[in-house]
Amino acid sequence: MVNLRKAGSGLLITIGAIFVFGAFVNPPFIRPLLSLTCHRLPSRSFEWAPGLCARCTFFWIGILLSSTLMFFRKLPGSVLTGLLLILPMALDGSLQFIGLYESTNIMRLLTGFLGGAGLCVLLEGRS
Repeated sequence: MVNLRKAGSGLLITIGAIFVFGAFVNPPFIRPLLSLTCHRLPSRSFEWAPGLCARCTFFWIGILLSSTLMFFRKLPGSVLTGLLLILPMALDGSLQFIGLYESTNIMRLLTGFLGGAGLCVLLEGRS
């Protein structure tokens, strides 16, 4: 019998690994895929991870680490916990998008990581 949680987390691990690889290595063959999910602005990227912006890089790192943990055991938290972890990323990105302020790469790093981890908690689907 297939364990859906393990299959889903295995898929997330694979996708996360591809995006994290793309963020750090930035190979030409993967750039179109990276462009589907990220604006890839150099001013919002770290020099040591030029393939994605800081928020997207750490969003995918958060997904990769959380889904790896999810593969071996259930993640703690509820749907509410997942939403609360995603909220800072949504607020930071939205406030920046509408022009209220310019976020920093450190803030993008933190909110991206929390958002990626929050998505995994949300996908666990417990209420």
